[in-house]
Amino acid sequence: MVSSSLTNVNSFGVSNFKREFNLFNTENLSLKEPSISLPISCKKTISVAWKDISHLEAISNYTMFYFDNGKKLLVSRTMKEFLAKLDAESFVRVHKSFAINLNYLIQFDVKEEMFVQLKDGKKISVSRRKKKDFLEKTKSYLGNLEFC
Repeated sequence: MVSSSLTNVNSFGVSNFKREFNLFNTENLSLKEPSISLPISCKKTISVAWKDISHLEAISNYTMFYFDNGKKLLVSRTMKEFLAKLDAESFVRVHKSFAINLNYLIQFDVKEEMFVQLKDGKKISVSRRKKKDFLEKTKSYLGNLEFC
């Protein structure tokens, strides 16, 4: 009798633990960082958090990803494909060949030199065609500040 009582308590505890664990995981799915899967070989992909990508560079049908830790990764897909999957509020195309993560933007000039500067010191040209979209997204991202 004692052993069956212990078994019932144990199975109740395990059952409750599993239910609570599943509930915790379900509730915290939204807390996961947004990420993107990057194919690095025919059968292998890696998942990268959006926040770790400083900018992208289009090189023909390839995309070079630049990360906040200084590393880079060349992937055999177009930048357009990746921009469709990334956060449209944080990432903006500033040139035919470049898109930036606005979280890494520290300075820009669109009147004279037409460039953006990122936290790593890299300067990227802003094309005339992308200037308007860049300014709109930057205003929205920064909270509709007035630009001089």
